[in-house]
Amino acid sequence: MRKIAKSCVFFIILLTLAAPGWTYAHTASAPELDVHAQTHILIEADTGRILSQHEPHQRMFPAATTMILTAILAYEHIGLDEIVIAGGEVALLPPTSARNRHEVGEAISGENLLRGMLIGAGNDTANTVVMEVARRRTGNEDIAFAQAQTYFAALMTERATQLGAENSRFVNPHGYHHGNHYTTAYDMAQIARHAMAIPAIAQIAGAGTFSGPSASGQNVSDDMLIRNHNWRSANELLHSGQNHYPYATGLRTGFTNQAGESLVATAYKDGTNLIAVTFSSPIIDNIPTRWQDSISLFEYGFANYAHSTFLEADTIIGQLDIYDPQMGDSGVLEFFTLEEGTLFLSGDEIARLARYVEFLPQFVGERYNEYTSQYQQMALAPIEAHETIGTVIYRLDGDVVFSAPMYADRYVTERTTASDIDYYLAWVNEVFFSAASIPYWIAGVSVLTLAILLIVLAKNAIKRNRRDYKYKWKY
Repeated sequence: MRKIAKSCVFFIILLTLAAPGWTYAHTASAPELDVHAQTHILIEADTGRILSQHEPHQRMFPAATTMILTAILAYEHIGLDEIVIAGGEVALLPPTSARNRHEVGEAISGENLLRGMLIGAGNDTANTVVMEVARRRTGNEDIAFAQAQTYFAALMTERATQLGAENSRFVNPHGYHHGNHYTTAYDMAQIARHAMAIPAIAQIAGAGTFSGPSASGQNVSDDMLIRNHNWRSANELLHSGQNHYPYATGLRTGFTNQAGESLVATAYKDGTNLIAVTFSSPIIDNIPTRWQDSISLFEYGFANYAHSTFLEADTIIGQLDIYDPQMGDSGVLEFFTLEEGTLFLSGDEIARLARYVEFLPQFVGERYNEYTSQYQQMALAPIEAHETIGTVIYRLDGDVVFSAPMYADRYVTERTTASDIDYYLAWVNEVFFSAASIPYWIAGVSVLTLAILLIVLAKNAIKRNRRDYKYKWKY
């Protein structure tokens, strides 16, 4: 939301919204939410708008969903076609830690590092990312893993903050339980939102499975250790079965005894991308609820909300009378916006959406209108064509949800004595000397000629009559 400075705000008009001009799709019967997770959030990915939430800022243990952030950092530092050689860090994991069973010396492509964390079990893959990124950023090829992990964890926390996740702290790259390793549903949604905006990550997250060599392509040499891997995502929304969701596109599961079952899920339908984060969904009657928690959130979002276009691009917003316009001016100034207004809204929210316009005081002010005999807001000259004269604002329940600059559609020039003289001269020229006046000149000359001719004829007739009269009396 953009806050308009008070010094720039002069006038506000509430305008009624014309619903027939909007684009909106709404399902008649919307499902009720049925979510068991301790904390959850549902957002629209493109705008980040929150559609549903419960305790979204409560600290939670993220478990393996941590690797969404690790994947972002891997993508930002390691090319997809680059080759990374795994070292002893792949073995530096607790015995119960999930792993992809990489070998020391194994060559892994940057792309497969992402696959290993988003499709595979991934903790040893994440350790390899830690070492590679730490070496590159510190320039220390001999950095110890403990030092590299501390460095990388600080980088994770810093990057998360930059993405809007301000209540998170990370101490390792994979989410193996640690009391000081935490996030929130809101924070993880911001991280996931950025991750899914990266095409490579989005494609991998939606694949569900991977089977192939750890590295391939022109950067692979014969002396490299290449291993084949078969990975299957634990995200049941992506696979056939009772928990399959046809619109699912990712992203990452998480589980530890302390964290419980968690899921950062994404889905796409009819041009809309949703992100659902559920932390600590319980197991009820031996049935995990995290899958249905996410499906319930998605169905709620898709049924109740849609992208609604409430303002077409290049649209005339309204018009103002001009104060003391130049002679011959229409006296009206139209103003328009170039931007399209589209928001992800429910049907109820559309009905509550209100439009206002705010003008800059140097261009619009209250003046007495001689034609209406009342004070009103009027355009004040001078105004340049396409000059920004104010802002159109849409509010939902008092909150600004959209704003765009408004522009004057033409020049408005000040009225002066010189401009009045110019007007009259132009009028005289138009009336008497323009091409359009030629027919009138011809008609006028013809009438004048005819009048003169009639006068001459009349005079001649009078002279003849007088001469005839004198002649008659003479004889």
